[in-house]
Amino acid sequence: MDFTAGEARLIRECEELADLAAASDWLEEPQFGKNADGLLTWSFVLLAGERRISLLLVFPALFPDLPPFVLPADSSVRLSQHQYGEGGELCLQYRPDNWHPDCKSKDVVRSAKALLEATPKDDAFSDVDSAHPADLPSLLSGCSRRFMLPPDTARLLRLRLAGHATDIHMTLERRVGGSEVLVARIASIGLDSGVRVPIDGAGFGGRVVPGVLYRLPDIRQIPDLHPEELKGLLYQYLPSWLRKWVEDAGDMLVVMSNGRREVLLRVRHNGSKRKIDLFQTFEPPKAIERRLHGKTFRESSICIIGAGSLGSKVAASLAREGVGHFMLLDNDVLWSDNLVRNELDEMDVGHHKAVSLRHRLLRINPAVKVGALGMSLTSQSAVQHIAQLSEIISTCDLVIDTTADSGVFRMAAAVCTQKRKPLVWGRVYAGGLGGLIARSIPSEDPPPLTAATQLRAWCDEKGMAPPEGREHNYGVQGDDDDEPLFASDGDVGVIANRLARHALDALATTDMRVHPEPAYFIGLRKGWIFDHPFDTHPVIFSPHEGWEKGSTSCAEEGVERVMTHLGVQDDA
Repeated sequence: MDFTAGEARLIRECEELADLAAASDWLEEPQFGKNADGLLTWSFVLLAGERRISLLLVFPALFPDLPPFVLPADSSVRLSQHQYGEGGELCLQYRPDNWHPDCKSKDVVRSAKALLEATPKDDAFSDVDSAHPADLPSLLSGCSRRFMLPPDTARLLRLRLAGHATDIHMTLERRVGGSEVLVARIASIGLDSGVRVPIDGAGFGGRVVPGVLYRLPDIRQIPDLHPEELKGLLYQYLPSWLRKWVEDAGDMLVVMSNGRREVLLRVRHNGSKRKIDLFQTFEPPKAIERRLHGKTFRESSICIIGAGSLGSKVAASLAREGVGHFMLLDNDVLWSDNLVRNELDEMDVGHHKAVSLRHRLLRINPAVKVGALGMSLTSQSAVQHIAQLSEIISTCDLVIDTTADSGVFRMAAAVCTQKRKPLVWGRVYAGGLGGLIARSIPSEDPPPLTAATQLRAWCDEKGMAPPEGREHNYGVQGDDDDEPLFASDGDVGVIANRLARHALDALATTDMRVHPEPAYFIGLRKGWIFDHPFDTHPVIFSPHEGWEKGSTSCAEEGVERVMTHLGVQDDA
């Protein structure tokens, strides 16, 4: 029989493993087999001191390009801190990052022997140094109950007096994937004048549940025991009066601290039966500012008109960029057919878009300040909202119109001109052909309505009007009986990302700007004025005055002057 090179290598490896077992007094019961995934395995018993440890060596499908791995035969066993969760593979000397053709499977077995011999009996902590930095996600993969405790929050907990119990509130965020995972975080400390935790604390979302903080008065060290032993021992550390209080409460989260280390227990009672769960306490990585100018926009306030496909994506992007204050205006409700492009998801269906988008932004950045108002600017009552819109815009640094509604744009443009506020707007053209992003900044560009007129004139010179389409939701009807062609989520996302960048440029100084021109027609596919995808046409506005306060609308004092001129009496 002719074997491939990989098969021949695998045969040699197996023969060498058999020779190793025959020549060693620390290997017993060797046996080749095949697992449920059809992979070749070699089971054996490793003798490490007085221990007999059943292990399984597995040859991956990509062997010999990747090394075989070793894991406990019992999927519930934790043998070492150099292991990827209970029942997971051991982290050995030979790994995918340093495996090479000269390495042998028998070397992997010897590496497992060295690791487990250095691990004391009934103790998962060995003296073997890690060959690479600790991988927190991998360590947490085997933990279904997690207590995330940043250093600043831990310091607040440790300020409480020893031996006393303090009321706290925590958030519990539940996710169900291959298994249920609970993540607990401290929300507040104390009831009346509760100490609010830092920004890296509870976040926004999750179920808020009551708990108690107890600082152990005389315990110098929380022992390193198996979780099943540790949780029972820690519960007995609580004074009898506190245990009675916890039992009467039925279900309770208990944070215990010795001033240097914190653990979290969830205690549940069902009649006379008590169940205690121990959470794995971990410190998240220190947050790193990954935005180039994040601090610059933290104090900025933006009013976004429209929380649809384009507006929701722009808002989410700006929240990630560090913008600190938002006012969202939209009176529409999210429906299932909106989900193909909107930043929101199925949990928001049936809710007003502006309110749901507020929750979404808080999930992105819990420190952001967001207001949401179901204000309709497209209905017959829109005129009645002018005063309210004017008041909102006067408190913002920037206004963004994402509605593609000419009436809404005119209203926002007029108020921005009167209040001397910059306006940014965007459009996604039918069928995802491309889009427009534009800005009008006082003292730099003509007022928004004038800028829009110049954009229309620019298109007229090309001899073609923008493809607005005859269908809603960025759609355009094809030839004959073809189905309408709609802009995809990716199409809207491209214009949204550029519109968000355009908005940041409007807030930034000129030396920080990425887009030097005030307006761009951006092509996503061939058609209209676009010769190819990403064909971009910048537009430079001609100078125009008109930003003088009150130049485009009649303010209250202007009305009084007109009434005086007409000789009309004020009946108010």
